[in-house]
Amino acid sequence: MIKKFLPKTLFFRYFLIILTPIIIFQVLLSVVFFDSLWIKTNKGLVNSLTEELNTISSFYLNKKNEKDFNLIKKQVIENSSLSVFVKKNSDLPKNNNYVKFSFYDRLMNKQFKQNIKTPYWFNTRLDKDNVEVQLKIQKDVIVFIVPKSRIRNSSGRIFILWIMVPGIILLLISILFLRNQIRPITNLATSAEKFGKGQYVAPNKPYGAIEIRKATIEFEKMKARILRHVSQRTTMLSGISHDLKTPITRLKLQIEILNKDGKLDGIKEDINEMEKMISEYLDYSNSESNTENTKFNVSELVSEIIKKFNNKNIIFKTDENLYMMGKKHLIKRCFSNLIDNSTKYANNINITAYKSKKHLDIFFDDDGPGIPENEHERVMRPFYKLDKSRKLNDGSVGLGLSIVQDIINSHGGTVQLENKKKGLRVKLQFPI
Repeated sequence: MIKKFLPKTLFFRYFLIILTPIIIFQVLLSVVFFDSLWIKTNKGLVNSLTEELNTISSFYLNKKNEKDFNLIKKQVIENSSLSVFVKKNSDLPKNNNYVKFSFYDRLMNKQFKQNIKTPYWFNTRLDKDNVEVQLKIQKDVIVFIVPKSRIRNSSGRIFILWIMVPGIILLLISILFLRNQIRPITNLATSAEKFGKGQYVAPNKPYGAIEIRKATIEFEKMKARILRHVSQRTTMLSGISHDLKTPITRLKLQIEILNKDGKLDGIKEDINEMEKMISEYLDYSNSESNTENTKFNVSELVSEIIKKFNNKNIIFKTDENLYMMGKKHLIKRCFSNLIDNSTKYANNINITAYKSKKHLDIFFDDDGPGIPENEHERVMRPFYKLDKSRKLNDGSVGLGLSIVQDIINSHGGTVQLENKKKGLRVKLQFPI
């Protein structure tokens, strides 16, 4: 359950690891300060106020005349910043302005109950700077206007500021530190993603922590080994195919000379098929060419290919101009192979292309005989011929879908074959 709410990226996970102890520390520090210092300080301020109120009440209760009390009022106003006046023959207000959820209201009510023996009433919301306190003395009511600074400790805001500012500074420093630490990991992941899509990847300079440097170095070694293997494979297959072309050409010439009565037509057809196989073999070996990727318009490319099949019933649907990064000539060969293959076994072909947030999807649908599901994996193998379902002609050597899969895989995409009620669907998916 908790995993659903945890950050997905490494940066925010590290950030959470640093942020959590800082918050816990600040909360504990705030609780200790609030409990041991701030509450006690405010409690002392309220107690001091109640002593003054009791003193003034006692003077009023024991006064000999109004002149004596007025003199005391003057001294109180000058020394303690309290405003005092008396309402003769009056009662305390009946409405209760006590706010239960206010810390200061609860504190004043508690301390007044303990220290003031006469009936009282107070209003902490008189205005933003003052508190009103009324005490019932016999038939009269003494009204006190008390500055809020007399019951509130201003150091609380300063303390909160001192907690917040260092915490924010620490978080900013942590963010800068984390970005520098995670940048090499991000760069390595980006390089691996590009390399998996067949794109050119510039050499990564190892930096950062020892473990990250080691991972970068090993990635560069792996990349070099793969590129070397692909290059050697391409060179070897191309060399073999070129070497085979020469003796086949000689055989064709000799058969043309000897085949005067047509008895060698069978051998001639076999040699022609062998020549086609070698040509396909060369194309297959060159399908992972190291040419650089470019950004091109997929919609225009498909439309261009369809024009070459002008006598076929091919419908292309797309909502917009779709662009992708890749080797344009290989993608063109891939699409051409699929369309050419479908035209041999189907009357109608529908091509649909659209782009989602993460993928570019292209569907090739035909109304041909389809391919049995148990053959979907095998038809992707080089030189595999499917003779039953789609009745391949003699010119096919079984490399069409193999080359398609090879090209799509080199671009980091996938190929899926799906049977419909009538025909076959080939789904190509490219990462964006």
